[in-house]
Amino acid sequence: MVAANEVFQAANRIRARPAPPGGVKMRVSVRSVRKELGGGSFGDIARELKKWKQDEDYQPAIEQVDLPEAFGRRVALIGRELLEMARVEATRARLADFVEAEDRRALERDVLDEALERVDRLEERIATLQAELDRWRSGAAAPPVQPAAPDAVEPAPAPVGNAMAGFFDVAYGLKLAREADDFWGRVREAVVRRRGPMAVHPLFNALPASLKRQGEELGFPLTPPWLRYHLLRMAEDGKGLTLSDHRFGLAEAETAPETEATPEPSAGDEAAEMGSRRFWRRFVHEVHDLLSKEGPKTVEEILDEMGSDWIEASKRFQRITPGRLRYKLKGRITEDRPFEELPDGRFAAVASEAPWDGRSPLTTARNG
Repeated sequence: MVAANEVFQAANRIRARPAPPGGVKMRVSVRSVRKELGGGSFGDIARELKKWKQDEDYQPAIEQVDLPEAFGRRVALIGRELLEMARVEATRARLADFVEAEDRRALERDVLDEALERVDRLEERIATLQAELDRWRSGAAAPPVQPAAPDAVEPAPAPVGNAMAGFFDVAYGLKLAREADDFWGRVREAVVRRRGPMAVHPLFNALPASLKRQGEELGFPLTPPWLRYHLLRMAEDGKGLTLSDHRFGLAEAETAPETEATPEPSAGDEAAEMGSRRFWRRFVHEVHDLLSKEGPKTVEEILDEMGSDWIEASKRFQRITPGRLRYKLKGRITEDRPFEELPDGRFAAVASEAPWDGRSPLTTARNG
């Protein structure tokens, strides 16, 4: 075991040696100290050498160029100050980015609040116009008819003028509503034509410039918050749009319920969706059902009863033949599946306590 004093003395000797002519001063390291000592454990030397470097404030990069001690300490101090300044500047840059992001979010919230406030005013105006329209349709806005007195002067046309003014206001409101519906219908069509779900800002940038100009002319200037509000309304009302992960996309059309019964899939259709192992498991299961219903049969009779669909479907993997079917049934019997071969060469299904699932061995009770 190497003593601490031995490591310290060896390190001091290496540090005190000057650099060779035209060379570089030797660096105090675990290898150089071990070489100086003539042996020792790397772990013991590294542990004691770490304490020496901390106590002596050893700076190998500076001492290797053989600078004066005072100058070397000054260079080390300047390096630490530069590192601290770099850290402060990096922190300041991150804080500036954070403040800028907060200002941008505050501006976006202000724009959104302004748009929502305008929406509230427009909805209130639409509600007022709708109420006027309902009153006009019910006849409440029409001037009451008074019986004329014999000597009465003809009534002034002011009430009629007021009623007509209300009518024109309602008509103008209806015109604005129709123009708004038509405009937002075009916006919806433009959104639907985009491929794949998109966020509000990419959708806004992809809208045609003519559509944006039309919105300004109608009093519906398009902005990202304004567009998002209306797309949310369309999605909530089920007008062909969906919102998923802050992206708007085209809703899938609902399929009408079929009035006619769907035809049962054929064996060929089922085989197209199966692998080889699953197909032959299903094929043998059909053979078991056939033998359970109709009794023992030869392999030729089984193939005749199975029908052409199953025979054609087997071509996808390996066309079934009497010899191949006999091989598969004997293999199932070996695996303790519910089949048995009779002395006359026919095959039969073995009765079981529960229906066979086509895969598992079953505890069976043989007849006879």
